Amino acid sequence: MTRPRKRKMEALIGGDNCKAHESCSSAKQSKSTSPRSVHSVCVQSGAASGDSTSDICHQHVTILKNLDDDDERSVVHIQSCDLGDVWTQQYPIPLSSYPNHDIETGNSYYDAIIPELQTIGYKPLQVIAKGRSGTVIIAQDLSPEKVGTESEYRPVALKLNSGKKRKYHRLNRADVTDEMLIHQTLVHPNIVRMLCPLSYQGRGGLVLEFCESGNLEMLLKSQDARFLTEPICQKYFIQILNALEYIHLSGYAHRDVCPSNILVSNENTLKLADFGHAVKFTAGDKLCEDSSGTLGYQSPEIVCKTPYNPKMADMWSLGAVLYMMAVGRLPFGRLKTEEMAKNIKRMSCPDAHVMILSSEIKELMDGLLAYIPESRYSLNRCRNSDWTTMRQKRVQIGNFYLVRQPQKIFEGEREKDIKRNFEI
Repeated sequence: MTRPRKRKMEALIGGDNCKAHESCSSAKQSKSTSPRSVHSVCVQSGAASGDSTSDICHQHVTILKNLDDDDERSVVHIQSCDLGDVWTQQYPIPLSSYPNHDIETGNSYYDAIIPELQTIGYKPLQVIAKGRSGTVIIAQDLSPEKVGTESEYRPVALKLNSGKKRKYHRLNRADVTDEMLIHQTLVHPNIVRMLCPLSYQGRGGLVLEFCESGNLEMLLKSQDARFLTEPICQKYFIQILNALEYIHLSGYAHRDVCPSNILVSNENTLKLADFGHAVKFTAGDKLCEDSSGTLGYQSPEIVCKTPYNPKMADMWSLGAVLYMMAVGRLPFGRLKTEEMAKNIKRMSCPDAHVMILSSEIKELMDGLLAYIPESRYSLNRCRNSDWTTMRQKRVQIGNFYLVRQPQKIFEGEREKDIKRNFEI
């Protein structure tokens, strides 16, 4: 008789980054009481303002709140974890305590004026991304209304455009780019907020909401297998679909949907960013002819340089993103030439003995990655597909945050015994 294969235990087991979530069943709670369960950690020693490597206890916290009486204090029940494990937690340092160092963007003009950005209320801290349309750096907002915690622990992202220097230092109508005009009209929970335009010494840019957990591309690379489970894929896909649906119904097309342009917030919310390629497009408008998008996520008609409907091209990119999340690779590789794009065959998935995917998600990916644009799934069909509307019954284990994660540094004896008994 063969011994059962050992299972791998996730290092972190919980909900959205140990965030409070509804846990008790309605049968066990009164109508006026709202219980919240928090799987968290509690510091025993060390300063909260710096990086703490002190031992901390693992706790399960339940908070009971009376929704009918705002003045009544919440009842907090704390139960320590008795597995004897030891955890450590890194705390972010205040933005004002960031070490001063030279920031290089690759643009000599920006490198010269970056130290002067404090005069308009932003303290540059670090370069986080570089691309064709510009450079993104994180900065501390020094505005008078941003005081205390909001100023010290909530940085903003400055996108410095790589266009030509303007003749005048003021921002006029001719200097307002399509990206600014489109982005400032889009306000949605799954779209990165544009806070305000940026103008300094003849250069323009954007001040954007900063998502501390990086982007979807980084999240996938942080996974050993480079892909996510179907319940997580479904959760993320619906959020991306919500953003894309809002953009299309607002009369625009994004044209660059890819994992590097999908940011992750600390609340495990995906937010679509980078509207540098976005265009205004409604039914009856002239088809687009210019090339746009990221290699591997461009639709075949863009690679073949034929006139295309940008909204249908977005649907192809959405299917490629879903395939990347579920399988861990691009559906057709990096389509670089017209010949490669024309030789595309029907989408294929890994063999069942390698990876088990539901028939519902295969059907959705196949519909989104149809070669002929008119045959691709529409937003409405995606919204009402069997996979999107499926209620996931499997438990979601682990979470996928890149910052502020508690890390286990020592296993207790009881935990070792449990793992040994259950062959984990």
